[in-house]
Amino acid sequence: MSQPVARAAPPCPHFPDCAGCVLIGHAYGEQLRLKQRRVADAFASFSGLAAVPIAEVIGSPQVFGYRNQAKLVARRTRRGLLLGVYRPGTHQVVDIRGCPVHHPVITRVLEGVARVVEQFVISIYDEDTHMGTLRYVVVRVSNWSKQAQVILVTRDRLLPQCRELVRALLRVRGVSSVVQNVNDTPGNVIFGTQYLPLSRDTALIDRVGILKLKTHAGAFLQANVAVARRLYEQAVRWAAPTAQEICVDLYCGVGALSFYLATAAKQVIGIEASAIAVGDAKENIRLNGFHNVRFYCGDVAERLPEVAAWVTGIDVITLNPPRKGADAATRGAIVACTPQRIVYVSCNPETLARDLDWFVGHGYEARAVQPFDLLPQTDHVECVALLARG
Repeated sequence: MSQPVARAAPPCPHFPDCAGCVLIGHAYGEQLRLKQRRVADAFASFSGLAAVPIAEVIGSPQVFGYRNQAKLVARRTRRGLLLGVYRPGTHQVVDIRGCPVHHPVITRVLEGVARVVEQFVISIYDEDTHMGTLRYVVVRVSNWSKQAQVILVTRDRLLPQCRELVRALLRVRGVSSVVQNVNDTPGNVIFGTQYLPLSRDTALIDRVGILKLKTHAGAFLQANVAVARRLYEQAVRWAAPTAQEICVDLYCGVGALSFYLATAAKQVIGIEASAIAVGDAKENIRLNGFHNVRFYCGDVAERLPEVAAWVTGIDVITLNPPRKGADAATRGAIVACTPQRIVYVSCNPETLARDLDWFVGHGYEARAVQPFDLLPQTDHVECVALLARG
């Protein structure tokens, strides 16, 4: 029986009240071993995956200060304004402005935002009474430009002293844009559907390897850009597109993996449900000078058969679904296209194993899995898996 691993004192002022970094205090090598074991355990539940080789986890160059986005609850208490997360199992908020995994620009910007909120006496949302203005503060940062975007999530559209407030936020060092998101629904969902630009600049541009990627508020970009580049490079190696082949990238977001595929493929078609992300992806075509990439907005399971009907054949399909994995309709649509290779990127080893087992039962062979550590100190592990048509 293995002995429990000793933990050092966590280098975080918020531990253990903040439950985000459950592995903090473990040596980094041990964190990688624990994550590799999690992937192996998920695959062990399926006999059809018993022979799939699972590589050692590829680690992150930075284990602190890497995270390019913070989403924090705003709460007013007797001690003052809190910007943080919920204490496990409660609705008590732990202020985590000093979080060591946040990019240093985020830490600095959060302090400035807190000062401005206090200066303008912005009312803070109360979840019991459903009153008050400010619900969440979100800060996104470009690791390349070191510029930050502040997103204020409010209960309603009215933002008192809006013009003066925005001017004050733009004077915070590093802040280049301010956006308001309106969310008037009760519950813990952070974002509503309405984004309102409050400054002239409305987007961030970051570099991911060979790419410049523009993203607006509401679009997804991996939280650890350095590891994301390695992940995309691995996915393209396994997809192995040729100059005669057509690739379809499902859940393509702002197009990062699509563009990597396009460096070798004849044509790449990206499909994404988020209209904001598709708008960014189309701008990124021009920003990066690609001519062989097209993006379409819509439900993946519905759009994929439409694309398959007008292309000459789909050779490679890549997908990066949300944590719940690919639903039955999407998996069925993929198999109906009979691609030679499928590269599956997943942030959830359990749903990845479930879906790979399904593909194995429908004519594909699971060849390999490569885990990546995008979020050191947490139990999160990202994987790239290769399936080949049997």
